Amino acid sequence: MAAVSNSVVHLTMRFGSTVLSFGTGVLYERGGQHFIITAWHNVTGLHSETLKHLNKNLGVPDNVVANIVVNWRGVGSRRIPIALPLADEEKTLFCIHPQNWPRVDVVAIPFDPMADHPLVGATSNGEMISGCICLLDMGSTGVPAEICPVQKYLVPNKDVAQRWLDTVEVTEELFIPGYPHNVQDYCAQPVWKRATIASSVQDGWNGEPKFLVDSASQSGMSGSPVLYYSPNGVVRTMGITNQFSQDVAILAGIYVGRVGVKEDADPQIGTVWNQSVINEIIDGKCYERLPAEIEVSPRELEAAVREALSSWSREGLENVRNPQLPSRYYVQGQVMKQIGGRASPQRVLDAALEMANSYDGPSSPAKASSSDR
Repeated sequence: MAAVSNSVVHLTMRFGSTVLSFGTGVLYERGGQHFIITAWHNVTGLHSETLKHLNKNLGVPDNVVANIVVNWRGVGSRRIPIALPLADEEKTLFCIHPQNWPRVDVVAIPFDPMADHPLVGATSNGEMISGCICLLDMGSTGVPAEICPVQKYLVPNKDVAQRWLDTVEVTEELFIPGYPHNVQDYCAQPVWKRATIASSVQDGWNGEPKFLVDSASQSGMSGSPVLYYSPNGVVRTMGITNQFSQDVAILAGIYVGRVGVKEDADPQIGTVWNQSVINEIIDGKCYERLPAEIEVSPRELEAAVREALSSWSREGLENVRNPQLPSRYYVQGQVMKQIGGRASPQRVLDAALEMANSYDGPSSPAKASSSDR
């Protein structure tokens, strides 16, 4: 098994001790701090665009069990499942992208491997284990312990990795290690699924820093790292062969789920957010709102729509009311950006049209250069 598998984390989203869903994450280090990177919808229990509950019983996770590899130098390694809270009384305990619309379906969960964390598990006879554990505690053995962030296994030459990211083309083969339908062995090692780049990595998709892959990915893989992996240490960029002395990986991004799936069709196309968003999330230090506050209230939505409509001329408002013109969608975009994506696009559009039909508030003067405003 590729050593980079040690950085992949099995996640169990729970409310209290009730299991809601399973997913995948990856250990990540930045500025001396450790994080678990995973999908936004994993830890909120909400669809990233419609904000609909993903759990049929409307359950929202308040903690996540992370099964993390701990390595004791010269002795061996094993996975240790710890529970991490997702919120306190004031805020959630995970960071989101500062630009929340269009929503980046990726989060960073900070945690301290030197702190004590609740241990989650059961003995061989089924009795639940209680207590706390410090992942890096040497205990009575005196053997140094370490966890395995993905950076430990990446190409050591950052210039080579960046050239690959800047030049990689469609049809390049990648891998997604994760837990499809929660498939795992007793060691909780991840399953590696193949993926082929299906859209431009550099140009993005819909103007956003993400790309598509052709892969038979499944539920349970959301939050997985998407990797270029070379067991023989070879990375080719722009016709140049770079040889390293060990197996190497390049983190291309974070897989968050499939698109275009319908009852009678599945194109087997998945979405990957570019790896660049990870550092933007960590450096932004922007914590998500509490679960009850993620979706905007009717009063907040009304105020945002009213403010957006006030920037339109009377002629522009007529265009908003006209279903043959795209003006209404410009208003929708204005409001979605203003509220940070805290409502479904359809809810915002419905509210904008309802208010536009009866709006009698202030408006901007008509501009000769604009047919809408």
